[in-house]
Amino acid sequence: MRTTSLLLAFLAAACAVFAVWGLGTVAGRHAFDEMAGIVPLASGAISVLFALCALFAWWRHARLRMVKDIQAEA
Repeated sequence: MRTTSLLLAFLAAACAVFAVWGLGTVAGRHAFDEMAGIVPLASGAISVLFALCALFAWWRHARLRMVKDIQAEA
């Protein structure tokens, strides 16, 4: 699970960087003009989704480890 959450966090960061470049720079806006501008916008939305999935995977891994430790004590 840690590997999954780290991979998802890396993908989220990569998509966010692409979205910022595509929407926030002159070169990015020139590369994605007119309807092609939806590509960096969708990349930004996907980066948020990846970040939420990474956070959930990390939380679930930490919670399962905590429950396992509590059960070992009992």
